[in-house]
Amino acid sequence: MLMGLPGLWIVLFFIIAFLYSAVGHGGASGYLALMSIWHLAPEHMKPVALILNLVVSGIAFIQFYRQGHFLWRLFLPIAALSIPMAYLGGFTPLKDDVYQLGLGVFLVISVVLLNVNLRGRISLKNDDALRVLSDDASGFSREYLLAAAIIGVGIGYVSGLLGIGGGILLSPVLLLLGWTQQKQTAAMGAAFIFVNSMSGFVGFIQQHPLWESAAQKSASVAHGAITGGSILGIYWLSVSMIVGALITPVILGGLAGSWYGSKKFSHRGMKGILSVVLLIAAIKLLLR
Repeated sequence: MLMGLPGLWIVLFFIIAFLYSAVGHGGASGYLALMSIWHLAPEHMKPVALILNLVVSGIAFIQFYRQGHFLWRLFLPIAALSIPMAYLGGFTPLKDDVYQLGLGVFLVISVVLLNVNLRGRISLKNDDALRVLSDDASGFSREYLLAAAIIGVGIGYVSGLLGIGGGILLSPVLLLLGWTQQKQTAAMGAAFIFVNSMSGFVGFIQQHPLWESAAQKSASVAHGAITGGSILGIYWLSVSMIVGALITPVILGGLAGSWYGSKKFSHRGMKGILSVVLLIAAIKLLLR
């Protein structure tokens, strides 16, 4: 299906990369939505989304970091726990039907988060919480460390489990707490997505090795599964072919979107388009 619609896929993945990178996201939920709409095999969706996520979030982070929007002191405590949890999530095997159900629920949540204004809705938005994040602060408050631990553990594990970076969950949480402005949120989200996608991908590789052992290869040949080569020539080769077909529009979309977003883009214009794509995919996944 993917190769049968090259022009359409190029345009759609460019648009998703552009829109997501403009607000510091990698686009995994959008890529997964598109791949589910066109019935790409579930076992291919997760690694493809993680790889594309890595590329776009890395590009977005560089752009927003150069504009001075990144906050190291806010990022490090959250990332410290999210990285190992994303690895654990990526390492956790899921049956196809469970994965599709979980992804469908996540996409519905994403639509809600995209369209609800959560700015500063809870009490952690105060001078003490913001002051402890400043560069001249000597330490972290216990309240912040507890919140950072909960955020890192929860979003990190879900990110690895579903093959996303978690930015679409982290961004509204940061705004809810009142810890960041919009472009700071984008910079934080991009970095968070990159490290979680990398960690989740490494965990996924542990479950799906790039190269099979000699015994596994002999068994595969005996059962007629392969006639030579390795897992890389079967599973990972097919993944790399899909990524290869999509990587150019995704890179171009990521470059254009993150450049525009880090300077002057308002994220309001993307909400309707993304919500429709995510909702269609969620309905298809939940009704299977």
